[in-house]
Amino acid sequence: MADTTAYHKLKLGYGLELRCTMDSLDDSVLVAIAWHNIVPWEGRFSRRDDHKTVRLALPFLRIELGLWTNVFSGEIEGKGYVAVRPLAGKWLPVLDIPRKVLVRFDPAVGEIGGSVEFVEPVVDDPTYGRSQLCTPAILRLHVDAGERAISDAGRLVKEKLFKDRGPFVFNTVACVGPLDEDGRGAYPNPNSIWFNVFFGCYQIDAPKSAWDRPFGYVSADEAESKICFDDVTRLGEADWNFFSNWMYGVPLEKIEPYGAIDPVDTHQEPAPVPIGNTLWHTATIEKAICVSTYESDAPGAARLVRNSVIDEVWRRAFGLPNPQEGNSDSFVPTTLRARLHMAYSEDDDAYHTMICGGTAVVTTEAKFLGTQMAAVETVIETGYADAGFPSA
Repeated sequence: MADTTAYHKLKLGYGLELRCTMDSLDDSVLVAIAWHNIVPWEGRFSRRDDHKTVRLALPFLRIELGLWTNVFSGEIEGKGYVAVRPLAGKWLPVLDIPRKVLVRFDPAVGEIGGSVEFVEPVVDDPTYGRSQLCTPAILRLHVDAGERAISDAGRLVKEKLFKDRGPFVFNTVACVGPLDEDGRGAYPNPNSIWFNVFFGCYQIDAPKSAWDRPFGYVSADEAESKICFDDVTRLGEADWNFFSNWMYGVPLEKIEPYGAIDPVDTHQEPAPVPIGNTLWHTATIEKAICVSTYESDAPGAARLVRNSVIDEVWRRAFGLPNPQEGNSDSFVPTTLRARLHMAYSEDDDAYHTMICGGTAVVTTEAKFLGTQMAAVETVIETGYADAGFPSA
């Protein structure tokens, strides 16, 4: 924990801090206790190991603190006490913390189709290369008005794109193009067919207390439902501009020119298609314009910034910056087209909309997008065969 700038820090008082980060983008959160920048304790929490008791007995400091971490809701609770002793004198209690939420954080651990497990979408093609899974776990971001530690992208998306709609939870598995031997990515390379492109699966959980319809649908009419393209287009803008590229470190002022909802072309196929054991709606979206993560090394070019404590982790996940000779402008936009398979389910508490699809720059050959779609259809067939609408 030498680099404390890579951690969210919550001051508890009297020189004591609770620090946390998601350093590997798996199902774990790293938590530490620091006292006057000394770190006497750290521990890793996961969905299988969600409670620890911190007991420290130092010459001038005593701590007994229970910590409970819910990696799904993104919450760290604490309960305990802290006492200090002057050079000469008795122990003095300085903190007595009742059990309460100390930190809310994102990304959290997500679920798709009722499970944390997933089938990796894979493109392995002699022309396009082998795709790269961004994270080893399904990640979850909470799109609501509440501020979050580690990354506050969900609140930013709510404010910028979904101010007039209820809160929802965004779960994602994403894949990008291949990385080179030095970890530089195709995703931030404007000379690659994979530039600013990813594919994979989402699940959007919309609570019925705030939504009277599934996210992405005009109404809840099962296989007869019509897609609400305004929802889906906003989600695409959120995912590229904020969940991916703002978290990569693109400055907000470079995102804002592309933060508006584009006048896109949309189409829903007239009948759902069978995939696996169920039916799925198929849709296309054309002409969505999004900022990119490209960082030029030309003199005077704009540079990446720190937007969250996990920018560096995020860059390694998507591929490190990849400056190219002759491309002197950073954060150039791309115009994308997407193809999607969609369906929703519901329970007593929420609607759950699953979206699986791929994207490509509009000038790219159609086969590239088709190769991505074949990969996500394999995922549906092997991992979510029953997640669509009943076929009979």
